[in-house]
Amino acid sequence: MERFIQKIAFILFWSLCACHEGEPNFPLETKTLLKFSGTFETLNSDEVIGEVTLQIENGAYECWTSLPFGRGAGNLEVDDYEINFVDTLFFPIPHLYGPSYTLSGLHQYRFDGCKLNIWKSKNVGEIQYEMYIEN
Repeated sequence: MERFIQKIAFILFWSLCACHEGEPNFPLETKTLLKFSGTFETLNSDEVIGEVTLQIENGAYECWTSLPFGRGAGNLEVDDYEINFVDTLFFPIPHLYGPSYTLSGLHQYRFDGCKLNIWKSKNVGEIQYEMYIEN
């Protein structure tokens, strides 16, 4: 009987921890130092692809992209599935260069402990970031 109860508890635990599409989603810790690097791409719009890095520490973030003027920084607000990048470092981007695609504003996210996916629907398409934690 005790073994049966353990199995039920295990199944219940994993069903409560599961999120969309059965993939794990761990809360993103914003107080400790975390560094990520990877790529971003726009979908259904201007088809831009680039590199991105993200550093999180003490409730703040810094972000860099491979595009001109691709730097952002500010504070983070995180819940189970959404992350809000409150950009306090604003650069007016010259018309010549276009958007830099640094993380800013409200996004959806999924973090499995190693890979961080962040995405956002925009008025002309979608942008997706896929980053991996650096050791």
